[in-house]
Amino acid sequence: MKKLLLITALFGFNVLFSQTERIHACAQGKIAAYKNSLALSQKVASPSVFISHEKSYDVHFVHLNLFVERTTKTMSGSARSVATVTAAAIDTFGCVLHQVMVIDSARVNGVLSVVSRKDSIVKLKTPVTILNGQTVDAIIYYHGTPPVGGSAIGSGFSNATSTSWGNQCTWSLSESLAGYHWWPCKQILTDKIDSSWVFITTDSTNKAGSNGLLKNTVIVGNKKRYEWKSITPIAYYLISVAVAKYKEYNLYAHPIYLPGDSIWIQNYIYDNAINNPAFATQKADLNKMVPVLEFECNMYGMYPFKKEKYGHCMAPFGGGMEHQTMTSLGFFDYYVDAHELGHQWWGDNVTCKSWGDIWINEGWAAYTEHLVAEHLDPTNFMPNLNSAHTSVMSQPGGHTWVTGVDTMDANKIFSSRLTYDKGGSIIRTLQFVVNNDSVWFNGLRSFQNTYKNSTASVVDFRNFMQTYTGLNFVQFFNQWYYGEGYPTFNLTWNSGPGKVYLKSAQTTSSATSVPLYITPMEYKLSRTGYPDTTIRVMHNLATENYSFALLGTVTNATVDPNQWVINKSTVAKDITLGLPEHYAIAPEISITPNPSNGLFEINSTKELNGTIEIFDVTGKLVFKDIMKQNNKINITAQAAGIYSIVIKDENGVLVKTAKVVKE
Repeated sequence: MKKLLLITALFGFNVLFSQTERIHACAQGKIAAYKNSLALSQKVASPSVFISHEKSYDVHFVHLNLFVERTTKTMSGSARSVATVTAAAIDTFGCVLHQVMVIDSARVNGVLSVVSRKDSIVKLKTPVTILNGQTVDAIIYYHGTPPVGGSAIGSGFSNATSTSWGNQCTWSLSESLAGYHWWPCKQILTDKIDSSWVFITTDSTNKAGSNGLLKNTVIVGNKKRYEWKSITPIAYYLISVAVAKYKEYNLYAHPIYLPGDSIWIQNYIYDNAINNPAFATQKADLNKMVPVLEFECNMYGMYPFKKEKYGHCMAPFGGGMEHQTMTSLGFFDYYVDAHELGHQWWGDNVTCKSWGDIWINEGWAAYTEHLVAEHLDPTNFMPNLNSAHTSVMSQPGGHTWVTGVDTMDANKIFSSRLTYDKGGSIIRTLQFVVNNDSVWFNGLRSFQNTYKNSTASVVDFRNFMQTYTGLNFVQFFNQWYYGEGYPTFNLTWNSGPGKVYLKSAQTTSSATSVPLYITPMEYKLSRTGYPDTTIRVMHNLATENYSFALLGTVTNATVDPNQWVINKSTVAKDITLGLPEHYAIAPEISITPNPSNGLFEINSTKELNGTIEIFDVTGKLVFKDIMKQNNKINITAQAAGIYSIVIKDENGVLVKTAKVVKE
């Protein structure tokens, strides 16, 4: 979820960032709120007790039956979980529900249960011991006002009034550890819920949005019950609720995979915004989701939830959250919308195996933006890509890898610079390494199909793509994912008759982490009388020298013209490049003093009726004279710097090249 924004305090949180770091709309709120979430989750229980109960069963079905209004965050209802016992046997069903929420009663397999609680841990006594492979059916009736904070953007369950439209709204946002703030659940990523129902009873003036398909709307007195049902597996944090005065606005996408059929894009827009002229720009961006969805299907494979829908629910927060089949967001923006849609594949269909594998979610959603820009909005492609690279290089270090210790650091997990910008950019570099878009995108589609409805780690992805492509990506991940920093390429070039010479010297910003980036690189060469040409080479050594046969005279060179690699670069012409330093037939020639203030003496052991030429670093001729046995050179009028001296004999044969420094 995201949009590229430069902001100082978004969503009401005060989070400090480098002034040069660009902030993603979803990242900033995630950082601020994740800290609260960790503090709250630490009160749940000791890890052994917490894990032992949640890992004793596999959830198959969840049914939330809730009473929610747009005017308050106080809510009530029930949550039913149907699961299979995976332990040898259980006599207690365990889950988590925040301690501020009141449990009215509970039943296990139809029998009223004894409830015990410690902080946010809930234990329900089973009527009999339930053995491995048998079903446990637990329903908890509860009510209360969910706590403040704890979610990725704001609170796990929120109520607010839109400052732009004055529309009241109540909504949930459980990423990453805040599902238990508003419903009793199992918060383990690797146990996806096979199917889910979310029933929301609310005032008849409201509409309620959620996951899956709206199967029924039932009149209940002066209220309505919206019955949403989903048959696709879902991670606990992606179940959602949004209640407001909405009007429905529908669009239809037609991917090539669905000839004669369509994907429904169901949007719940504030009733006082949908036809407001001030909403026109956002509505135009929303309409663009039709070609974007069709395009993302082409890149990643069929939309994973085509049997249900895609859509959006507006809610008054700054950014977007990729709730499965129905993203929640505060505003419509082309790249925010494209990013959240990308999450339906990367995060929803295939979910990160742990929060340390967040690259599977956010790095790929950021990469999706680059793809959308490149193919659907090319004018903004390079500016957006350069902005991401500049953000990464605003500091010399930092890796995308999230360590075990880092999972307790919200600034690392949801770092705009490293998780989003670097994470998305290095995926594009990996595409460059594969160097075959047919193989690359077929591999991504195959990965999505293999890990659909489940979870994957970064290592899972690396190993899968290694097998699929036949390439070894260990070095790549060690450099770009686990390693810190970025390379700088100092390129010098020279052009001779029918030939071009390149010298590329690499340094790195974090040499103790990555002393050398072994990577393919591209150099674009501009020529007189011929089109520009781009050459691709491998950079294996700290300094690489290349030479190529090439028609025309090269006039300039560009490092990485398509910005495949995060890097800085310098480019200069060196007229001595590719030429021998000293010919065997040359007389002994000395140049003194060096450095000097611009006055040099060139002395030879014998008379040499040739020429002396001096060039600056751009290749401009700044001095020329006849070469004699003793020569006095004056370039005091030139700027301080490095100059190249070229000496030829009377036949124009090169006899010596040298560099001098004018102080």
